[in-house]
Amino acid sequence: MNKVAILFVTTLSAQLAFGQRACNGRFNGRVLDEQGEALIGAALLLDPSGNGTVTDVEGKFEFTQICPGLYHVTVQYLGYQEQVFEITLNGRVEKEITLQPNVETLREVVVKEELAHLENAQNYTVLSGEKLAETAGKSLGESLREVSGVNTIQAGPGIFKPVIHGVHSQRVLILNHGIRQEGQQWGAEHAPEIDPFIASNIVVVKDASSIKYGTDALGGVVIVNPADLPEQPGLGGSVSMIGQSNGRSGTVSAMLEGGLNGHEGWGWRAQGTGKRSGDFHAPDYSLTNTGIKELNFSGAAGYHKGPKGFEVFFSHFRTELGILAGTAISNIDDLIVAMESEPPQRTTDFGYEIDEPRQKVSHNLLKLNGHIEREKGEWRLQYGFQNNNRKEFDIRKGDLSGKPSIDLQLNTHTIEAEWESTPDQANSFCIGINGMYQDNNNIFGTQRIPFIPNYNNFSGGLFGVTKLVRAHWVYDFGARYDYRYYSVVGYDYKNALYRETLNFQNVSFTAGATTQLNNTQSLAINVSSSWRPPHVAELYSVGTHQSAAAIEYGLLLNDSTNEVLDINDVSFKIERALKGVSTYRYQKNNLTIELSGYANYIFNYIYLKPTGITRGVRGAYPYFRYTQTDALFLGVDVTADWNLSRQWKLSPKASLIRASDQRNKDLLVFIPSNKYELAWRFEEPNQFPVKRFFAELK
Repeated sequence: MNKVAILFVTTLSAQLAFGQRACNGRFNGRVLDEQGEALIGAALLLDPSGNGTVTDVEGKFEFTQICPGLYHVTVQYLGYQEQVFEITLNGRVEKEITLQPNVETLREVVVKEELAHLENAQNYTVLSGEKLAETAGKSLGESLREVSGVNTIQAGPGIFKPVIHGVHSQRVLILNHGIRQEGQQWGAEHAPEIDPFIASNIVVVKDASSIKYGTDALGGVVIVNPADLPEQPGLGGSVSMIGQSNGRSGTVSAMLEGGLNGHEGWGWRAQGTGKRSGDFHAPDYSLTNTGIKELNFSGAAGYHKGPKGFEVFFSHFRTELGILAGTAISNIDDLIVAMESEPPQRTTDFGYEIDEPRQKVSHNLLKLNGHIEREKGEWRLQYGFQNNNRKEFDIRKGDLSGKPSIDLQLNTHTIEAEWESTPDQANSFCIGINGMYQDNNNIFGTQRIPFIPNYNNFSGGLFGVTKLVRAHWVYDFGARYDYRYYSVVGYDYKNALYRETLNFQNVSFTAGATTQLNNTQSLAINVSSSWRPPHVAELYSVGTHQSAAAIEYGLLLNDSTNEVLDINDVSFKIERALKGVSTYRYQKNNLTIELSGYANYIFNYIYLKPTGITRGVRGAYPYFRYTQTDALFLGVDVTADWNLSRQWKLSPKASLIRASDQRNKDLLVFIPSNKYELAWRFEEPNQFPVKRFFAELK
């Protein structure tokens, strides 16, 4: 269970002086529950300094610029016993604090009239600790299905794409180790190229309040956070082995980390994952050619001591995914037969072989970052490089056999700089600038007209966010300006060369508020205005998208002549979203309830509209065209956890969504269905030799 609570902490305006001693000490650590999961929003009070703070989404806290001496620390969290202890601070001290549950709700920690700064007023969910461990062996997209409000597009047993509040792909940002993940995510069947084993926790922000990460998060943001690197000498590690009956699959992941003897502050980590799966199966037959091969590894090293630090991180992700053999068709009659056949056509016995049609994807990520703290704030600088190669293989004959139909290579450079003020008791703010350069190329040798053209993309942005504490409310405000430039070069179906340049610019805004209604209830509200320019694939895609088994045409393609239209002759616009999200939380004794409602109106919403079935030289396929309309997304997410006893728990969950085409007064296609879930769970911890045993029926 992800526990989220907000406590109000007020601090004394007067602070005791400590003579002429240097006040450059630091006290940091984490606050956890008895299961080892992070407690978000736990309140800490440091006396006699009068300073207060709350833990972040990883349960972390930090006090800086502390004078040497003896302090009393008070830690409180809603539903847990208060913990008070003494600590002598001189230099840097790190401590892990574990709280025990309490049937009595905690009182508010009122010291005077002002509140310590709280977590951002965001509607988010954290997948960490045991909840994250229970998803081991699953892909990132499949793991996120555990989060209320998140669905997936499943294009085969191993391909899961996250959908937040009804939208996906370019409208959902994914941050991997602080770097914006950039691949060919325009495809609904293109899953994120991230190994979930590298994550210490995964945060899902279900509104556009994370404005610092980018402009086009119309649905939300998925943040994959690693664990901190060790800073003390020593060696540690872990090995995970997972087996699954369906597909007869096996996954092994290992991690080794440590600090350097005699070099405090230095740390390193190495990690790797391998996965192999054969054909998955339905109750009565195998799903031929749905195997998976996956091999990933990563490494990190860094130095963190005192007010400064830096890290370098590299990861490699490589996967090969089979696509159900029965999706390959040659004429309209075969298409009808394929849709009606059970088992699917070309079904064979179980095997581990992966043949055409298939995908082969690799993704490399390099990150360099550093930070330095000053009296008034912290400077952070980060550079990222990503290389993404996607190959899609069709069933081809003769000399073309074994050659990819699509072979795309995308290189992405990102750079970010930001400054965040040292938070005081009433407010804080952060400003930053970021830039991105992309070079997308079709690799020679496919002997097909490229599905999307070559392009260069330059994007730049400026942002500012601030947090204000007033009475019993915490307010967050943010604004952002973005500019995007495309230079496009491609060939149409008549082999005619075209070149275009496109420019987009606009601003985004967000505002949020959080309050604790009483000892058991809290409320978070966020409203935002964000925008997104069309992606090159939405403008220029043409022809057969093999892994989707469909023919697709972009906004700038004439589907009658296959010619590229002049941008001055076509009326297309940027997407503009107005979204409001409100989340109510109740926690008392053995019951926790979270209720969230949202409305998202997207002007000029771009989507693939079904227009029929067409037959080409490669067979018969459903035919889709990118179209724009005004769309309204309305939804409600409900989760509850009811601890019936120490061992038994009941967890109902529901996600309801309705999306409508406002121009044509109709429902939108490709929207997730309503989802209802009821989980009945038995858990018995600390039964030697098993650390934790659980069984769950959903």
